[in-house]
Amino acid sequence: MRTVRMMAYALTLLVFVWGVGAIVVRAQVNKDPIIPRIALVDNCDPNTFPNGLCVVLPRPGDTTFAEFMALLFSPLSPTVVGHPAWNFEPSYLNVREGRRLNVTNRGGEGHTFTEVAVFGGGSIPGLNGVGGPPGTVPLVPVPECPANPAVLGPGVTVAIPLSPGLHNFQCCIHPWMRAVVDVED
Repeated sequence: MRTVRMMAYALTLLVFVWGVGAIVVRAQVNKDPIIPRIALVDNCDPNTFPNGLCVVLPRPGDTTFAEFMALLFSPLSPTVVGHPAWNFEPSYLNVREGRRLNVTNRGGEGHTFTEVAVFGGGSIPGLNGVGGPPGTVPLVPVPECPANPAVLGPGVTVAIPLSPGLHNFQCCIHPWMRAVVDVED
């Protein structure tokens, strides 16, 4: 009887793990949506970010500026890691040719959605690891990120036409925010 019970527990655990894995995969790959969209998201707390960098939204974030700065670096990596709540959702998108990509800033901070040849650093030295903890290797800024990039403010949406092929996008302010868009003909 004990063996049957243990097998039932193991089967339940296996089904649970399989179900969670299937949900995670579905959430990360958005295969050919009718209106392809990418959201630029963050979780900034407007009460703690300096100089109005973070605006108040209907559902304000709760990541303090101190937490944001503390999670820029990891003891496991010599380069910038960045806060995980600052990201592009989804980070991979597969769409057919001829569709425009709608990009919306759903966060409280300004972000860029800049196409780059290869991922790298952005335009703000401190967020590239310059002046980081001892042993930090700063990211090398990519040439597509100018000193004063065009910023999408909170709530702004733009439509971007894309040609067939792979397109890499990153935020020039927060260079760990990245997405790959695969446009198929």
